[in-house]
Amino acid sequence: MDIIGAQRDSNSSDSDNASSAIAKRRELAHLASFFLKQHSAYDMIPVSFRLIVLDTKLLVTKALSTLVQNGVESAPMYDSTLSCYAGMLTTTDLVNLVQYYYSNFSYNEAIDDLGQVQLENYKELLLRLKSRQTNTLCANPLDTLYEVSRRLLATDYSTLALVDEDSETGSDVIVSVLSIYRILNFMAANIDDKKKLKQHTLYDLHIGTYGDLITAKMDTSVIDIIRMFVDENISVVPILDDAGVVLNVFAESDIILLAREGLLDELNIPVSEAIALRPDDYAGVHTCTQADTLYSVLDTIRKTHVQRLIVVDDDIKPVGVVALSDVLRALIV
Repeated sequence: MDIIGAQRDSNSSDSDNASSAIAKRRELAHLASFFLKQHSAYDMIPVSFRLIVLDTKLLVTKALSTLVQNGVESAPMYDSTLSCYAGMLTTTDLVNLVQYYYSNFSYNEAIDDLGQVQLENYKELLLRLKSRQTNTLCANPLDTLYEVSRRLLATDYSTLALVDEDSETGSDVIVSVLSIYRILNFMAANIDDKKKLKQHTLYDLHIGTYGDLITAKMDTSVIDIIRMFVDENISVVPILDDAGVVLNVFAESDIILLAREGLLDELNIPVSEAIALRPDDYAGVHTCTQADTLYSVLDTIRKTHVQRLIVVDDDIKPVGVVALSDVLRALIV
């Protein structure tokens, strides 16, 4: 009887702890959601900023060159004939193009082919590549950050365009772009009750993707990693040493750097050479553990501008990846 009673007490204690953890997570999500509902996307628009908008009459090669030259990972497209927003051109699109053409054509053939395609025909091109369709996600500047966040999390996109309407002509006006990174950064800097952010760990909130991670080594070719991006629908691959310890990462954004260096026709180079091309101010590789608090993760994101963190164990071996969307999803009711 005593043993049975003790077992019941133990089960009851575990149940109470689980209920308490769920209640705390809900409390945190309600706090963050309330904050996001108090602010509109308009609050995120800087006083002074540069916005690159691509006309859909541009050739794909020139549009991609604009991304590369300006070092940006996405830019909104505008149909000047219909006077409307036409979607976003992103680094992911570039990755899909590179993988398709590298596998089926020579570099010169790819340039010749893309040199004849305008952005207005880009949707058909993406479908030909068996890729996802153009990102046409957008929001009104007066929408709340909560509404924008829900819209982003309903897709696998990290950025959307803020589009208003010209009161005289009815035409779309692209005001700005808004990313999950900027939303999290704004919330981390301005939410009042930061104490609650310090009370929850990644483990408590079930933040991140865990399991069999796709990884590579320093001698893996860049094109093989690009194939991993496309085949696995991922945007980053941890680079490990022979012992399985994290040395670096290779992300979709690194393709922009390779394009800027004119190396898109030399993608059989090992990833170690590609990594060596990064500028001195590169944000670097940032790791965390499941025991890190949400506050510390948000602080790292805010200070380093990283798009994701590699979750490691005590031996610095990767066990998961925390994307910005994972963090935002944990903060939405």
